Amino acid sequence: MANWENMLEDDESNFVDPKFEDIQSLFLTGKIKKMYQLVKRSPTKIAELLGINYDSYHTKLVSPEKFTTLHINTMAYVFKIDPNIIYDIIQKETLEKVLLKVKSYETKMKK
Repeated sequence: MANWENMLEDDESNFVDPKFEDIQSLFLTGKIKKMYQLVKRSPTKIAELLGINYDSYHTKLVSPEKFTTLHINTMAYVFKIDPNIIYDIIQKETLEKVLLKVKSYETKMKK
């Protein structure tokens, strides 16, 4: 896990809020393959945590490349997981979109 300074200072900070324990477990066991799998796992609470409304959260689950670095780091911090776990899932999910953008760019540059 990334070194969160205040986690190192306080043993209580390693405590995972019970409403997020199942999410932590799903990430750590590799059962989350797509961010949309979180849609029925405390969506209102996660949206509130991220400071966005439910519709915005749902949009980000459908298009996970729309999550900001702050959103990802916030989720990772609260779920007590390495943010790279979330980044890896998003990277795999968005690979096709990335390849289409690159192909479009290359086609445009050939003209």
